Amino acid sequence: MIETSTIIEALYYILKKLKKADKIKLVKLIYLADKYHLIRYGRTITNDDYYAMEHGPVGTTVKDVLSFDPFFSKKGYRYAASLIEKIDENHFSANPKAKVSFDMLSDTDKESLDFIIDKFGTMTSWQLRNYTHQYPEWYRYEDMLKNKLTKRERIETKELLSTLRNDPLSMPRRHVKESEKILTGTFD
Repeated sequence: MIETSTIIEALYYILKKLKKADKIKLVKLIYLADKYHLIRYGRTITNDDYYAMEHGPVGTTVKDVLSFDPFFSKKGYRYAASLIEKIDENHFSANPKAKVSFDMLSDTDKESLDFIIDKFGTMTSWQLRNYTHQYPEWYRYEDMLKNKLTKRERIETKELLSTLRNDPLSMPRRHVKESEKILTGTFD
């Protein structure tokens, strides 16, 4: 089950560290943090649904939160608006007056977010976009997306266990197999 409060706190956590960021950068950093956490601990931070879209993998609820789409609960909308300031249609900052205890984020969630901010936080949105296009869960749909044969294709959570050569997210294959067992609940 997707917990919108967790996503809102994760976005706020990133914005507190970066000061401001645009929608693409935030979507990509959350995606990378979810990949990192899944590879290491067998679950994502957000439990979001991911799709391959024109600009790479996208967590749909993350995208909706950043659109300040009132489709989600009034409580969720108010919580997002209390933590995240919308500078303009695509740029955001952390509300400096917000007081958050990050109850929805575990220690490993915060560790994952810190790692991703440290490794990828200085990249531009377009550098992050291009970087995430290398992962097989997006790359396999590249031709369909570029040729406008589809607008989005579902990415199964298990596919987020992929890594690249010299990827800072990599772990030994045996470890990744254990994370996959935790994710799928299939133990030998």
